[in-house]
Amino acid sequence: MDVPAAQSAFREDLLSGKTAIVTGASRGIGAAIAHRLCEAGANVVLCSRSAESVEQIADTLTRKGYTAFSTAADISEKADVESLIEKTMEQFSHIDILVNNAGITRDTLIMRLKDEDWDAVLQTNLTGTMYCTRAVLRPMIRQRSGRIINISSVVGLSGNAGQANYAAAKAGIIGLTKATAKEVGTRGITVNAIAPGFITTDMTAQISEKHQKQLVELIPLREFGHPEDVADAVCFLASDAARYITGQTLQVDGGMVM
Repeated sequence: MDVPAAQSAFREDLLSGKTAIVTGASRGIGAAIAHRLCEAGANVVLCSRSAESVEQIADTLTRKGYTAFSTAADISEKADVESLIEKTMEQFSHIDILVNNAGITRDTLIMRLKDEDWDAVLQTNLTGTMYCTRAVLRPMIRQRSGRIINISSVVGLSGNAGQANYAAAKAGIIGLTKATAKEVGTRGITVNAIAPGFITTDMTAQISEKHQKQLVELIPLREFGHPEDVADAVCFLASDAARYITGQTLQVDGGMVM
């Protein structure tokens, strides 16, 4: 499995010496984020439930000369998250950037929504983001610096039929972002969210061609975004250029939601 190879807009030393964790890094947006952070000079720990998939991404990055490590972890499990943070601290002794990207979908109309599908999406997408955030704050507070970037979604802002569980979780991430930003701002830690719109990934590839054309008509820029568009926004928020930005939600959606 390869990783995105589009040219980075950022300097190779932008994040030099920084250590970053990216959850859900085995494909799509997560893999693109890991690649961009490596290009910017960061040491990157890639995490996913699929050990084999995330190891392939990390191996590809390592062969390119980057410092990338992979580990299997299910962020919906508190013990897995605590182990992820411990392993990262053992390897690098500090954590500067956390990108909460991992998430799942269980789409259906709310009248057909099973309790277990509601619980699974909220547990992974929202509670898992909280687990990771809470676990990483202790080392960040000790070093009095850090960047936490949560991947939400435009459906967390606008809602979407058939995605009540997903929209609720992504809206919750925005609230979590703001509350955490207010709690830790005095410790030199910024917390922001990114709300992607329709991005070309395995998920959007499952949408019929007819429906894709209808969706494109809703986007002022008249195209789906690319994983690298989200990754570039992450690199910006992780850098010193965004030192005075916290508690914000940056929409990367081609103007779809205004």
